[in-house]
Amino acid sequence: MPTQKKQKYLIDLIIAGLFIAFIINRFLGIVYLITIIFFLKKNPKYLTSYLSNFLPLPKKLSGGSAENNQPVLEKATLIEPTPPLQIPNALFSQIKTKLEKRKKYLHIALNSTLEEAREIILQLPSSDRILIEAGTPLIKIYGAEAVSQIKEMAPAGAYIVADNKCADLAGREVEMMANAGANAATCLGVAPIETIDSFIEECQKFNIDSMIDMMNVENALSVLKKLKKLPTVVMLHRGVDETEFSKEKQIPYYQIKQIKGNYNILVAVAGGDTIKEVERAIFNDVDIVVVWKNFYQPSIEITQLAASFLKEIK
Repeated sequence: MPTQKKQKYLIDLIIAGLFIAFIINRFLGIVYLITIIFFLKKNPKYLTSYLSNFLPLPKKLSGGSAENNQPVLEKATLIEPTPPLQIPNALFSQIKTKLEKRKKYLHIALNSTLEEAREIILQLPSSDRILIEAGTPLIKIYGAEAVSQIKEMAPAGAYIVADNKCADLAGREVEMMANAGANAATCLGVAPIETIDSFIEECQKFNIDSMIDMMNVENALSVLKKLKKLPTVVMLHRGVDETEFSKEKQIPYYQIKQIKGNYNILVAVAGGDTIKEVERAIFNDVDIVVVWKNFYQPSIEITQLAASFLKEIK
């Protein structure tokens, strides 16, 4: 048996004997206690060894003996500097101008390739009223990297939208988009209410804006009434296939005033790419106009076209 264990075992026996002695006879217990005190005074290592099982003793830094609690400091111990706090990219996504209700915005969706997205971004006029979107096709091709790349391509402080169109697992998707540097993410209005609620809550947690895409939703107001919290933006959306194959399908401009009459939130319209459609959206008091078709590929007209849209969106 190691020495330290022997000493602990001996002290345990002494304590047990003292307890028994007091039970049998009080005078005998006192005599026994005095005997123990004299013993420990001559052999203090037994007591310190026993107490070391309950009290933390200084660690041996360099040399010396842990058993007799006499460490020797031969040289100064270097303390490693505390590494800098790692802040997720999601927190940096708020280095931007917040969406303001008194402003009208041009939301440009980029849906081709990252190479073409770079050329288009370089041609855009400088304006804090332009929102740049990493479109759904780009996210499907490149993943969250599409958002990160567009964030790097865009001017410092640009507002980046990740059009991930979340339909489930909101927490995971929001975290991915936020960490990639997005200022806003999207969720489908046809998703389960539980998913939309979770999406909005997670966006607030990661400090990014929540956009609910109401494509294929008959009445956006009916969805909003079921939510626990309101999103930052509601998007009335006529899809590309709807536009192409159902010519009679109209963008529900009338819902803009319905939504604003009930809730103090921003409303966006997607699915109209002509100047005439943009004018109609603005006439109906929309806050954000989403365009993509004229910005699908780079052209010499990009700068002038964007400037023309901005002029209409006042």
